[in-house]
Amino acid sequence: MSTYTSMSYRAVASRYNAINALPPQAALRIGRAIARYAGGQLLLDLGAGAGRLGIPAVLAGCRVVALDLELAMLCAGRSEAELQAAELPSIQADAVHLPLRDECFAAVMINNLLHLVPAWESVLVEAVRVMRPGGVLIQGRDWLDPQSCAGRIRAQWREVVASLQPDMRPTTAAGPALARTLAHMGGQIEPEIIAAEWTECLSPARILHRMRHRLHNETWSLDDELLSAGLAVLEPWVRSTFADVHAEEDVTWRFMLTATNGLKRP
Repeated sequence: MSTYTSMSYRAVASRYNAINALPPQAALRIGRAIARYAGGQLLLDLGAGAGRLGIPAVLAGCRVVALDLELAMLCAGRSEAELQAAELPSIQADAVHLPLRDECFAAVMINNLLHLVPAWESVLVEAVRVMRPGGVLIQGRDWLDPQSCAGRIRAQWREVVASLQPDMRPTTAAGPALARTLAHMGGQIEPEIIAAEWTECLSPARILHRMRHRLHNETWSLDDELLSAGLAVLEPWVRSTFADVHAEEDVTWRFMLTATNGLKRP
């Protein structure tokens, strides 16, 4: 297990959704897209976290069960669901060993999870086990314009961290191995769709401020020493790369969804 995959979300649970906030209209569109894929039926949200996507799906008409290993994240999700008058039952469990019977969900959703789980193939096997015949696997990911100031700083930050701590790496699910595994399980992968697109006004200075104060998700897995060492390298690069670090720009974000049908247990 790498340092990256052993990270805990306990410390950021209470502010996770605020840091990763979706604009209301974007959340509404994402929830509707998830509901369409799930047919409005019972959906298991694996690695549900604080309900960032599960709650919009509930508000769009889905029945959702949230499952996560981190209890603090589930508690944060329940609190958020209550504020939005959404019913979101939850289960604390490991996605590698689901305490659920076979074929009990019409759909399973996985977002931002497999790159954190060393045994990610087992997560897929369990997801298929608990899906009814004809069920759908829904995968989501955040997309950030790579040419924006935020995209360029994120790419540079990842290089800096990898140079300082080579053990900081996601699992192979972050690469083409995921698609190969789904195909091996009989999956028919539909074209990826843009569920929602929005912009955020950002400047290099604002991004650095968020990183210094751990309000940026690329800093959560780092201890204080590594964060300080990384920023000592990143900040001079930012100042030399951007003529005005306080200049703001509209940064484009998208939330992408992919549906896979026909999956069978190996």
